[in-house]
Amino acid sequence: MLSVIDRFAARFGRPAMTPRGVLLLWGTVLLLLFLMRAFLFTGTDADDAEQLTYMQSWALGYGARNPPVFTWLVLMVQPIFGVTVASVAFVKFALLAGSFYLIYRSGEIVFGDRALAALAALSPIAVYYVSWDATFHYTHSVILAFAVCLTFYQLLVLERRRDLLSYILFGIGIGFGLQSKYNYLIFLAVLVAGVFANRDMRRLFLDRRTLITVAISLLLAAPHYYWLWQQRTLLSAIAKDRFNPGGPSHTPFDLAGIGETVMAVINFILPLALFYLLLFPRAWGPAGMRAAPNLRHRRLLDFVIAGIILLTLAGVIAFGAVRVRTHYMFLLILFPIAFLARVQAAGITPRMINLFATTLVGLAIIVPTAVVIKYVVDPLRHSKAYYNVPYAAFAAHLKDAGFTDGTIIGDWFGYPLAGNFRPYFPNARIINLLDWQLLPPKGKNLDRLIAPPPPGEKGQCLLLWTPTSDGARKAAVIEKANLLLDAGLSQNTPPHFISAEMTNGRGRTLRIGYILIQHGPGNCR
Repeated sequence: MLSVIDRFAARFGRPAMTPRGVLLLWGTVLLLLFLMRAFLFTGTDADDAEQLTYMQSWALGYGARNPPVFTWLVLMVQPIFGVTVASVAFVKFALLAGSFYLIYRSGEIVFGDRALAALAALSPIAVYYVSWDATFHYTHSVILAFAVCLTFYQLLVLERRRDLLSYILFGIGIGFGLQSKYNYLIFLAVLVAGVFANRDMRRLFLDRRTLITVAISLLLAAPHYYWLWQQRTLLSAIAKDRFNPGGPSHTPFDLAGIGETVMAVINFILPLALFYLLLFPRAWGPAGMRAAPNLRHRRLLDFVIAGIILLTLAGVIAFGAVRVRTHYMFLLILFPIAFLARVQAAGITPRMINLFATTLVGLAIIVPTAVVIKYVVDPLRHSKAYYNVPYAAFAAHLKDAGFTDGTIIGDWFGYPLAGNFRPYFPNARIINLLDWQLLPPKGKNLDRLIAPPPPGEKGQCLLLWTPTSDGARKAAVIEKANLLLDAGLSQNTPPHFISAEMTNGRGRTLRIGYILIQHGPGNCR
């Protein structure tokens, strides 16, 4: 019986151990996921909808939650796919493809073995937050993963070539990373410390040409970080909301934040870590002999993985953070290379490698199939079903009600309305209220954060929200419209409501509320 399983594993898992096979597997999976996200589903979640809002113009920053590079990339492909979620999805899956390619290329250098490099590149298919959750959520976490992979690969190339061009490209990569997601700084700090701690690699950074790397990275990142400093009030409010939603911790050693960090790390590497544990138990201990060929890179990777976790814990303790989300751990995207380096040092068992490869191939089939199932099942199980919302029907009703152009103020609570309506009103000015609820009643300097309306005659102003029984969301949207745009609306302004059947909902309907002002006052036009 075992021999039959072994023969099946050796044959079925073979594509996962060749560059061509991994290219075919990942290429097929990512293409299917892109097509389904871009053209099958009728709505999107907060992250992708946020990008649909941001991609109205070029800017040094878009809100204070994340850096701007992802949006810049979306703007670059917008002429191809138009004002649609396809533009956002294309960038996301292209960055994922780039991450896996860089993992493979880095693995070639670390392992000196194409089969192991291929397995490392396909391993993220077994990371839930990469292969599944990133399909529906995350934008900046995905570009963070790419930036981490790019920086590490460029470091390996720099170590091999040690020429001026490599130092220049390394600086460009770091500058890119600094504008990908702010916690890239954790990875960069740990990587630099790891190189200096590695006797065989520290001379790379003791070279005078490192000054060129530093200068280029700072030059590229400086404009955005200067912009961010100007938005420090909003940044502070967002940081408090993100890490301390219930208020700051009153103890210097808060177990809640520590527990959240530990669980975030564990959750991120699952179920991949379970497969590693079952198939390669020896690699979890002291891995191999000190003379193993991948020793310096293995030590660096172990240092980076451990350093990211410890530095995150240090930050949680220092700032009293009580919430650490799992997707922050996209920083650990190099985990497959780190662990398979330990597998190589501990000694490879062909049977276990074949079983692992077979598991990865199986998951490459399961993931796109599960996405189709989600499309069918989500609206039937009374979840929010973000991706089955009938925005086209809602937009048609709003057009019939008389809205053609102007300003749309969309609420974020319940459903991310602002961005999801932009494909249907591509010339309207869209304002997403996601972060504005954090501002005090009398905000300052809002003109720097809200794009002015186009010059000319007064236009229309449309307020959108997901109704609640207590009317709180209607009140919040009117309040912020008055704060941000000097709309001068009364809380007694009568609302209207639209109901439409959810896509594939089998009779399930969704309702949204709106107020349409034909000649908007203030800047609400």
